[in-house]
Amino acid sequence: MKYEHEVIRDLMPLCIDGIASPQSEQAVQAHIRECPDCAKEWAQMNTGAPVQEAEPLPESTEKYQETAARVRKKTRWRLLKSVLLTLACILVIVILGNLYIGNRFSTRTLAKRFAREDWDSLQDSILAVEPGIASTCSFSDLELRILGEMITPDRKTKSTFLIADVPNTNITAFWESIAERNNPLQLGMWEDGGGSAGHFPAEKTIRMTEGSLHFDNGGSIMDYFIFYVTDEAVKKITVEAFGQSHTIIPDENGFGYISNTELMSDRLRQKKPPEEICTGEAFDANGKLLHRIEAPGFRLQDGTLLTYYGWVPVTE
Repeated sequence: MKYEHEVIRDLMPLCIDGIASPQSEQAVQAHIRECPDCAKEWAQMNTGAPVQEAEPLPESTEKYQETAARVRKKTRWRLLKSVLLTLACILVIVILGNLYIGNRFSTRTLAKRFAREDWDSLQDSILAVEPGIASTCSFSDLELRILGEMITPDRKTKSTFLIADVPNTNITAFWESIAERNNPLQLGMWEDGGGSAGHFPAEKTIRMTEGSLHFDNGGSIMDYFIFYVTDEAVKKITVEAFGQSHTIIPDENGFGYISNTELMSDRLRQKKPPEEICTGEAFDANGKLLHRIEAPGFRLQDGTLLTYYGWVPVTE
C-alpha cells in the first residue's frame, strides 16, 4: 500500500521513539527503500542531525554557466596582460641597461663611434706624414661612408669598414671596427671589440689590406683580404690566395673581400702565418688588364731587403 510522503514523515518520529505500531514501522521501512529523500530524512532523524533543506539551484543553469565562463575568461586575460606587462618591463630594463654600458644594436653605430674617438690621433698621423698640409678638419666636417662589412661563420663577430675623404686634401681616411655579439642576451646587440685606422692618397687604384678575426670562443680564426677599388673601370679582380684562385667582383662601393677559415689548433700545429697575396690582376668590363700586383723591393741602411706587395697600374 502506497502512502504519501507527509504521512510517512509523520510516522518517522513515532517509529524512532518505539511507540508506532508494527504495521506503521513496516510502511515506513518499505517507503524509505523506494524514496531517497525520505530515506535521507530518516537517516538524519536517527543520527540526531538537524534536517537541512537543499539550497535552491539558480533559476537558469545555462545562464549561470555563461556568466562563470565570462568571469574565467576575464580572469585569464587579466593574468595574461600582467605577464606581458612584466616581460615588457624586463625587456625595457635590459635594453636600457645595454645602452647604458655601451652596447649598441648596430655595428655601424659602433664603427662610427670608434671613428669619432680615433679621429684626433689619426689627424695627428696625417699631419706628421703630410708636411705640406697645415691642418685637416674637425670630425663633424667628415662625410663617413660605409665601405663594407664582414661577419664570421658563427655570426658573432663582425668587421665594419668606413672611409671618409678629408676635406681640402687628397687623402682618404680609413677605419676598421670589430664588434662582437653580446652573448648573454642574444638580442642582436653588439659591443665594441676594437679596431684600426689609417689613411692613403685618394687616387684611382686598388687598396688592399689583410687581417684576422677570431671566433668560436677563440677556437677558430678567419683570415681575410679586403679590396677597396677606387678605379671605376675595374670590374673584376683575380688573385691567388689560401692555396686557390679567387675572383672578386667589387660592389657599388668598390668593396670586396676573400676569406679562409681554420681551427686555431691547426694553425698552431702548422706554425706558419697566414698566406700573403703575391699575384693578382684587375680587369675592366671587356677583360682588359688595368692593374696587377707587383713587389717593389728596397733596402734599408743595414742592407735588409723589404718587399711590399701592392697594386700598380699597367701601362701599355
